[in-house]
Amino acid sequence: MLPLPNLDDRLYEQMLQEARKAIPKLFPQWTDENAHDPGMTMLELLTWMTEMQQYYLNRITANNERKFLKLLGVRPRDESSASVVVSFAGAPIPLTIPRGTPLRAYDQTFETDETLRFVPAVLDKVIVRTDTAVGDFTSNLKSGIAFYAFGPDASAGSRLFVGFDRELPVDTDIVLSIRLSDRYPVPIGRGGVGTEEEQPMVAPSSVSWKFATGDDGDGWMPITTVMDTTAHLSQTGEIVFRLHDRMKPLSMYPADDKKRYWLSCTLEQEGYELSPKLESLCINAVRAVQRQTVCESVPFRPTGEADFACETIGHLAYTGNVSVQVMDDKGRWREWKRTTRLLEDCGPGDRCYELERDPSAKSVKLRFGDGEHGVMPAREHTVRLIAWDPAKEDRLWVGTSNGLPEQEFDISRSGTFRRSGMGLQVAVRDSAADEWMWEDWELVDDFDNSRSTDRHYTYDRSEGLIRFGNNEQGAIPAKCGIPNIRFVSLQTGGGVRGNVKKEMINAFAEFAPEWEGISVANPAAASGGDEEESLEEAKLRVQQELNAPTRAVTAEDYEAIASDTPGLRVARVKAIPQYKPGLRDYPREKAPAQMTVVVVPYSERDRPKAGPAFLENVRRHLERHRLLSTELHVISAAYIKVTVHAVVVVEPSHKDDASIIAAVLKRLLRPMGHGDGEGWRFGRSVHKGDIYGAISRLKGVVYVQDLWIDAEGPSVRKDGGGDIHLPPYGLVYSGEHEVELIGVTDL
Repeated sequence: MLPLPNLDDRLYEQMLQEARKAIPKLFPQWTDENAHDPGMTMLELLTWMTEMQQYYLNRITANNERKFLKLLGVRPRDESSASVVVSFAGAPIPLTIPRGTPLRAYDQTFETDETLRFVPAVLDKVIVRTDTAVGDFTSNLKSGIAFYAFGPDASAGSRLFVGFDRELPVDTDIVLSIRLSDRYPVPIGRGGVGTEEEQPMVAPSSVSWKFATGDDGDGWMPITTVMDTTAHLSQTGEIVFRLHDRMKPLSMYPADDKKRYWLSCTLEQEGYELSPKLESLCINAVRAVQRQTVCESVPFRPTGEADFACETIGHLAYTGNVSVQVMDDKGRWREWKRTTRLLEDCGPGDRCYELERDPSAKSVKLRFGDGEHGVMPAREHTVRLIAWDPAKEDRLWVGTSNGLPEQEFDISRSGTFRRSGMGLQVAVRDSAADEWMWEDWELVDDFDNSRSTDRHYTYDRSEGLIRFGNNEQGAIPAKCGIPNIRFVSLQTGGGVRGNVKKEMINAFAEFAPEWEGISVANPAAASGGDEEESLEEAKLRVQQELNAPTRAVTAEDYEAIASDTPGLRVARVKAIPQYKPGLRDYPREKAPAQMTVVVVPYSERDRPKAGPAFLENVRRHLERHRLLSTELHVISAAYIKVTVHAVVVVEPSHKDDASIIAAVLKRLLRPMGHGDGEGWRFGRSVHKGDIYGAISRLKGVVYVQDLWIDAEGPSVRKDGGGDIHLPPYGLVYSGEHEVELIGVTDL
């Protein structure tokens, strides 16, 4: 960034003294410089004006900084709400927990993000069976201690068994929520700045799900997987499945105290870089967001046919007050009336609808007329249902428009609201139809790009003000004698307080008789809640985003983008320009317009090797950023085994330190770091001088008498001096070093 000059670099007293010193030279006849002289008064006034002008010229206000950020396409982020997966248990019968059901975490409210079809079954046992061991990990699941789903090695044929206390229903979508451990030193990539929606991740392994249908343990039938966001248990997510036959109880060791109903997950094809480690596994789980909905709007698209009906499932729509609006040809909304009779009793010109609430499904159903009994909504129009909490209805009304420019309405008395999801409308009088029509207005950051006809408004969250335009930048709401500005969708929530710890969400926020006895819990802590971004934080963020590469041009760009591949833990990466696999004499021989990227995944193994799926995921991510003229190759690192044979002369007291020298060599010749370095550099030759230096620095070593190095691996070369030359994509690892120690007194 360019340095900003300081324009306000002189004080008032300094400027006044400079002006007084210039008087004898410029005006010799001016001899009275005392304070009573009117000329001195004018001089002080002009000095003060100059000082004020310098102050304002030097000042960059917060409003200026926001405009500068806007030129860069950046605005301070709003408050974000925390989210977490919550699980329910304890209901003896199937029931529905609708979307938007409020839950309580002390003084905070969370709402379910989706509708949950509760299954009255309890996850009772979890067993892991591998080729070498079998274990019951139910206690780990209850205490939150992570365990390997297929053992530490994740070998093919390993199985994860999940037992339930009762049979799961047939032909019903069942959600199994899975959370993997994230406690690793290498974080999961997020995709970087400005990344569009990524393609689904290629699964590194393949698993199959089955359920028990036989008493002897041989009867297992495959499960129909509706959706799997875990990519075959390689990431946190959900598995939605269906059973097409009845389950049968089975007694299974080591949980053979009673018969249970089992699901089995078998690892069919191995390939995990990091064996999946389960932290939580539960059914009857749904994601909840820290927020409180005051009102919401649910749109529907008419079919244009007679007796059009629509349905929505939501807590607020089922328990709150509702109204229905239908759009006309001018894009305005007209409120229709709910008939207290049947539609068959309505006339052809009556704009009415029937409303029915289904207690079992917690749904709201709307039905409209056929043109003869009630007006039929047109296909090109939109129908929407507006639902609100009757106890908070006063928050919906913003105020009454006086028809003047730059109107402001203070809504801080009602609290602070989320900008996302905020919807506002203004009523105008239709003189021809002699009724009120509602027009939607759009929330914008400012009126800089607003025209006189644009129905725009702004919301200042810090001051709690709704502002409208001046008829040049933004339209003015129509004048009205009654309140005509209201919200149709409004939510509160957000902030770091929403990042509650595990088990803090423990109850429904509102009582319902059918939910009595149901327990609520969050197996993991909530995350994602953050405060509104300050201007200084936004300025720091934009500097980071401007420095982050979004196009892969240089080798450093490729490395930075590959390291942040979404969903992967990339431990090391090396970009080799003008190289393609198979090139033998690199860098003397080069391949123009070629780029090879070598990746090493994070793993608990000593020599992590990227599998085909890992390489494909990195390649897909880089393909979105590379230049069209560049041919891209993504390969795994090659490991070169290096063994050192050394004869070392040492002090007599260190003749038994051969293991210490071998340990130092293993520490030097390693592919991965362990918190104190990155490991051996890609493609770097192993020189005898490196080994000499490492050994000679040790205490008690007099000198190295003899030394030679052996190497095994692809494309490795040993020169006449005994140095080992690696391919550009190679990393070294230690073999069994042979160190012979000779006491200096034995020579």
